[in-house]
Amino acid sequence: MAFKELHKVTEEDAESIRSFIRETAAKAHVDGAIIGISGGIDSAVVAKLCADALGGDKVMCVFMPTAVTPADDYRQTKMMCDMWGIKYVTVNVQPAVDAFSGMLLTGKEAPLEKGNIMARCRMVVLYDKAKKYNRLVFGTTNRSELFMGYMTKFGDGAEDATPMHYLYKTQVREIAKIIGVPQEIIDKPPTAGLWEGQTDEDEMGITYHDLDLALNVWEQGATDEEMAEAAGITVEKAAEVRAQTVRMAHKYKGPAIPPIPEW
Repeated sequence: MAFKELHKVTEEDAESIRSFIRETAAKAHVDGAIIGISGGIDSAVVAKLCADALGGDKVMCVFMPTAVTPADDYRQTKMMCDMWGIKYVTVNVQPAVDAFSGMLLTGKEAPLEKGNIMARCRMVVLYDKAKKYNRLVFGTTNRSELFMGYMTKFGDGAEDATPMHYLYKTQVREIAKIIGVPQEIIDKPPTAGLWEGQTDEDEMGITYHDLDLALNVWEQGATDEEMAEAAGITVEKAAEVRAQTVRMAHKYKGPAIPPIPEW
């Protein structure tokens, strides 16, 4: 079976997302956008697209460090916001993370559990700012993360709008170059910043390049063997990717609801 290749992103795609951002804000009658900025490429792309679409004065980026946040993230997030005329706010969420961790954790949990608490504390901050300033939270989740469930439910996965819903991670990198995201951000290893040394690709056990090639044909109905061939991975790894998309459907399909009753 012949499959469509992964779409090569263009300036036209960037403008389509800008239009989506403008229309979404206008329909909601809000005064702008709130974005959780991390120093990574996803939040950088969304911040720049929102600034392009709405004007930098209508965008607020909130940087929410914890004890494990790298020093470079402080510099890079401020640098980008200054460059694009975006209001920059820092809120240290470590006290909130410590409070919830002391209440919920016993010390035997995996790092992911504390990471989920961090992500949900950040969500509370973003929605508090959104309410105060009459803005929408524009999320930074991309299509690769959606299908793999690589975000915290009601944490970094909580958003009023998802501008990059149709962009795989490799396409996010392409659009970053088009819209002028600094090269040092594009070159950074992707990380959720949930614990020291954590990277997306190590945690998932596959590179975004290979993952996106596999997901692209999976969406077109490919078998595990066809996914493996398209991405240059083993059939076993392709099967793992497929199984993960099934397990994570509750994250990207929304809450389960019963059938419509015949009343």
